[in-house]
Amino acid sequence: MLNEVYDTIEAILEGLDTGGESSRAYAEEIKMLRDVLGYPEPAADALDEAIRRYQIARKLERLAIEAQDVTIALPAVPITKWLDATSTNPATGVSTEPCDLARLLQVLCDTIRAELN
Repeated sequence: MLNEVYDTIEAILEGLDTGGESSRAYAEEIKMLRDVLGYPEPAADALDEAIRRYQIARKLERLAIEAQDVTIALPAVPITKWLDATSTNPATGVSTEPCDLARLLQVLCDTIRAELN
């Protein structure tokens, strides 16, 4: 299950890194998220997976604290459609809407923690 989380994070980062002007604008943020979240070896067992999930949640929580008052532009489509919208035709661009980065990171953190319980 944890490997699916990493695969999803990597897919989102790849989708955001489409090579257009917006990708260049957020290149540093994309790199930072890759560095912070990392992509370790597959989890050895359920305990190892739970520990890793907890570590990811803590990292996201710390990032959320650092991201207070930071607004980013995200695709104005449901999150499940982000990759379709940004990678299918990046030349035409996708309309974006402002998003509170701290809130987004905290939602991701809370989602991971809820799966631990």
